[in-house]
Amino acid sequence: MHPVIAPLLIQTDKSFEELYHLHWEKVLAVCYQGTRDLAQAEDLMHEIFQSLWERRTELCVEGPVANYLVRAAKLKLLAYHRDSANRRQIFDQVIPQKAGFEETTQRQVDYHLLSEHVNELVADLPHPCQDIFMMSRQKGMSNKAIAASLALSEKTVEYHLTRALRFLGKHLSEYQH
Repeated sequence: MHPVIAPLLIQTDKSFEELYHLHWEKVLAVCYQGTRDLAQAEDLMHEIFQSLWERRTELCVEGPVANYLVRAAKLKLLAYHRDSANRRQIFDQVIPQKAGFEETTQRQVDYHLLSEHVNELVADLPHPCQDIFMMSRQKGMSNKAIAASLALSEKTVEYHLTRALRFLGKHLSEYQH
């Protein structure tokens, strides 16, 4: 016998608050276990609950909500670690490695400054460019998947990606050798 898949009944702010208060500690614990960084774990937990709120009218959960939230936290952790690896790869391309250059405190400082600068620049992008850039570069989605997700044409997605990359290239030119 198959379990019944029922819509998650979050119809009011109060029902969402009750769900949040019942499960936030467990979700935070899973996120912390995967990051060992409380601030990052809290950010991930809040993203999970924000997504839950945004999809409340269409979301169907099979089994206990607690199990769903733990799975969501584990998937969020996988995405977080993948995105971190992608970010490092992008920054490694922006800051070319010099032969024989050892990892130094200065390189780490430069990396963090560049990372913050890129994040600030991405935050300054116009809304559609920012969303499409993050879906493409941080979530690893294809142009076709982004277009389907946002109900846009692939040409529109390409336009916004090109616009975002030009903007970043213009503002990061000082980092290119």
